[in-house]
Amino acid sequence: MADDIVQDTFLRVVATPSLPDPQFAQSYLFRTAQNLVIDHFRRERILTFVQEPDKAFEFVADDAPSPEQIAWSRQELRQLQASLNALPKNLRTVFILARLEGKTYGEIGEQLGIPTQTAFSRMVRALTLVKEAMDKSEKN
Repeated sequence: MADDIVQDTFLRVVATPSLPDPQFAQSYLFRTAQNLVIDHFRRERILTFVQEPDKAFEFVADDAPSPEQIAWSRQELRQLQASLNALPKNLRTVFILARLEGKTYGEIGEQLGIPTQTAFSRMVRALTLVKEAMDKSEKN
């Protein structure tokens, strides 16, 4: 099962027409794999309720995103990318280290030579600015 999910992950990433910036590629790859695992377990859960599992998928609606959903998601990703690019460098760096690389505030502080509390404060400020920018773009 794991091998299939890895293969499906790379197939989906390769088939994606517009990939995110390289700095977000690893997170995109992990999110794609996570979504495929979730889909797998959803299917498994459905199969437990069906008497003939081989025919189960004939009755399940396609959960692939519609063209409209894909376009909306890509637009939202572009807006998020623009919001992140607009952040001051010190805030963007903390955001990327925390959210994309999964580092703790202590690790971020150590890496950047700043106190842990400063790393946390910068993250709070970054999240506030990103949310404000996303809310503003949503209203327009």
